[in-house]
Amino acid sequence: MWYTALLIGITGSLHCAGMCSPLLMAVTNLTKSVVVNRLLYNGGRILTYAILGSLFSGAGSFLPISPYQNLLSLLFGAAIIVVAFFRIGHTRIPFLFHAVSLFTTFLKEKFAFLLARKTFAAVFMMGMLNGFLPCGMTLIALTYCLLLAGPIDGFNFMLFFGIGTLPVMLGFAPMISVAIKRLNVSLQKATTVMMLCSGVILVVRVFIYAGVEAAYKNVGIVDIILCR
Repeated sequence: MWYTALLIGITGSLHCAGMCSPLLMAVTNLTKSVVVNRLLYNGGRILTYAILGSLFSGAGSFLPISPYQNLLSLLFGAAIIVVAFFRIGHTRIPFLFHAVSLFTTFLKEKFAFLLARKTFAAVFMMGMLNGFLPCGMTLIALTYCLLLAGPIDGFNFMLFFGIGTLPVMLGFAPMISVAIKRLNVSLQKATTVMMLCSGVILVVRVFIYAGVEAAYKNVGIVDIILCR
């Protein structure tokens, strides 16, 4: 599933580049080493993703959802496809939106506090805070972790998700935008296509694994006669 996590990460980074990239640029020049700042910031962010992934998958292992794993995987894949087609990620649920707004404000206050410190430790902590920022694709990835076997699988899944976000979050967003425009495709269309690919992969893998399991169960045990 690492390839699915990577693809969802790339899609999520393109989708949320407008929110996260400015934060990265804000910490780039805090110290003399721009490269170290970016690596520390993204290291902290990806660590937060991985820890959250392990917590979600750990919680999922205690829930009675294993009999419905294939069905839920289908639903998650379908949800990503629906989001891609109808852009319902922009829909605001009043109560939920207010709670998310309060949480985002809290994170921004802590971010401003660390921004004034101008140390490598502060940069790393800001990256960790960035990992908590509300994001639709991150939430989908974390929710999918509920279906995984345990904390290690969730940690690895979100680790690869974070790696998928690196091209944009390391500051290559302008280059990616130029490359997409040269292909005569808008960033929104490119993001939609990648979201569709992520959803289709989640749906198709259910049928692939179901076919493999069915084939495995139908294989009988053959006695090998060594002598008569």
